[in-house]
Amino acid sequence: MSYTTTTVERLPSKEEITNRVSRLRLVGDHEDKVDTQETARPGPKYPQYLPVWDKTKFPDWEEVPYTDPGSRATKDKKNLFLHGSTHRQITPAIGEEIEGVQLSQLTPEGLDDLALLAAERGLLVFRKQDFKDIGPEKQLEIVRHFGRLHIHPTMGHPEGYPEMHVVYRDPKDSTISRYVKPNEVQKISSVSWHADHVAEIQPPGITFFFALEAPPAGGDTIFASATEAYNRLSEEFKKRLEGLQVVHTNKDMLAHSEASGGPVRFSPKETLHPLVRTHPVTGEKILAIHGGHATRIYGYKQEESDYLFNFLLDVLAKGHDFQTRVHYEEGTVAVWDNRTVIHSALYDFKGDERRHVVRIAAMADKPK
Repeated sequence: MSYTTTTVERLPSKEEITNRVSRLRLVGDHEDKVDTQETARPGPKYPQYLPVWDKTKFPDWEEVPYTDPGSRATKDKKNLFLHGSTHRQITPAIGEEIEGVQLSQLTPEGLDDLALLAAERGLLVFRKQDFKDIGPEKQLEIVRHFGRLHIHPTMGHPEGYPEMHVVYRDPKDSTISRYVKPNEVQKISSVSWHADHVAEIQPPGITFFFALEAPPAGGDTIFASATEAYNRLSEEFKKRLEGLQVVHTNKDMLAHSEASGGPVRFSPKETLHPLVRTHPVTGEKILAIHGGHATRIYGYKQEESDYLFNFLLDVLAKGHDFQTRVHYEEGTVAVWDNRTVIHSALYDFKGDERRHVVRIAAMADKPK
């Protein structure tokens, strides 16, 4: 991973950003024309959301009291399902697609109802949203309703907004030299099932993921219901999982970023969270097993841990009847409860296409 172009020790000025963008030829001009007289592809539509890798250090997160907004919701979601809106299940087990609701216009009561629905369905998909155009301050204000905003320890964010994690893929942009096309990666598949930042004391809950630009095909996110995965297990097997804890750590991620010259904004974390947790609002049990930051079953020998760990991940990975996928278009906003689903990006789009998406995540309760 290379940060040689965009790693900074301070936040650059707007003039510096403008000059940098110009030098990187992110905006097409007359000099960008090739010999065939074909005009080069234009630059990103939302350059203000291009990532910088600022190395500012932040105080480590401490546990704070948390009240889930979903606990204040109405059972019929009357503040979310406004007159003229429609909603349908994507699959029986996971996901709901909602039309006729603008996230930017929801009242605090509507956001409470949104939190409950996300807890129940795992994933909500909103199309044709103006959310991408309301500006960072308003975007952050809306997601802050659900809790403290998470700051990614290592990845890029828009200048001045560390609470936003920019997912930007454009192989023609020299600032994103860490991106490789799918046929150049070291694995057959780009699938990597995980939940976000589970090594935190209070990992993220409600997460907003909004598309600025998306390829016409591919670049989707796949989701699996960790709630339904638990429900599919036998009662006897469930008993054997009760009380087990999982060791989570982000040490490798931070060490990799540091070795690459990238940011390390927080101290490394190692935490214990239950293998089976309970959602604070729905009361449903969740199979809280993930790839990525989850490493082993506490108290088990390595071979024992691997055996159980791999089996449970297999349950989620092969549970196609409690999985779904989201394809992004400009204006799509996916909202999910990071406690109840796991997900994976899919890097299956063409190597010459741009994918520009932003994530904002609100930290929730300590898993119990």
